[in-house]
Amino acid sequence: MNKSVLSLALVATLSAGYVADTVACTSAIYNNGEASLTVRTMDWFGHDDAIVVGAGKGIANQYGDTTESIKTESKYASLKIKSFAPQLVAEAMNENGLVARILYLGNDYTEMAPDRAGVPDVAASQFPNYAVDNFASVADVVSNLDDIDVIQDKVCDLPGHENECIAAPVHYHLTDASGDSAVIEFVKGEVKIYHGDVTEAASVQYLSNDPEFGFHMNLDKGQTESGSTIRAYDRRLRAKEVIEDMYARNVTDNTSALNSLKAAGASVFAGYDQLDPYANDVFPTLWTIYTDQNAKEIYLDRYDTWQVEQYDFTMFNNDEAKEVVLGAHPSADK
Repeated sequence: MNKSVLSLALVATLSAGYVADTVACTSAIYNNGEASLTVRTMDWFGHDDAIVVGAGKGIANQYGDTTESIKTESKYASLKIKSFAPQLVAEAMNENGLVARILYLGNDYTEMAPDRAGVPDVAASQFPNYAVDNFASVADVVSNLDDIDVIQDKVCDLPGHENECIAAPVHYHLTDASGDSAVIEFVKGEVKIYHGDVTEAASVQYLSNDPEFGFHMNLDKGQTESGSTIRAYDRRLRAKEVIEDMYARNVTDNTSALNSLKAAGASVFAGYDQLDPYANDVFPTLWTIYTDQNAKEIYLDRYDTWQVEQYDFTMFNNDEAKEVVLGAHPSADK
């Protein structure tokens, strides 16, 4: 696999003048003192009616449909959010506090590395599922990347693409309870790994969508301030500014940090019908999730309900090889 391991010191090759798309799922990480927290939004046209499942250890999984696709029994219990009719694992946290999430990176940028004969495969849409099932930390995931091929697969019947299968347009954001974090992308057939904690690789703590991550790092290098649009780079910069303020105030108490993190969630939330005047279109926030990796809890806030849902590992048998639905959208068919 052609692989580049990059850090904040990388000089980005993309011009900061490039105009990004409106697609704008946003992810941000805060790790300081007692607090090991993240926030993430899911942004897409149409309802995903996300379900929350508890998955115990020992579940047999196959992470793709090729003859070389990896098959394992999960080593760790996990909380997972499954989205859309395909029930993709868009977001997951395991019992060790490893968080893995899919965000959109358009197919103008995404191109998987060549599939190598004899090397085990993991489908692009299955990577977060594979990560939390099999690894305890970000370092473990990164160190094993060269031993697998993450291959392009297709996702069918997404909202706006009904009766259609499209190549999974994805990149990944990972973090663990220690604050170690990574952005993983596949660009022009090369896997790019941006890896480190907030002191080593500050930009890695914040992710959104198009263009590729080097563009966003270039904005950080230029100390670009956020704008008010719902485009990807503006939402990422707004979340970054909130969390940088938390570090500047040295918020170390977990409860205080969780309350402060709400500001990051609010700054990137677009509701369901906020219009971006530049794109003359909307990309709604379907839900926002907050993860507490020390307490092993998640808080799910759907855009069209008032009740924030709370889930933890006491709600299912972690040692039973079984998946249990813990929560669903109130309007979902029972």
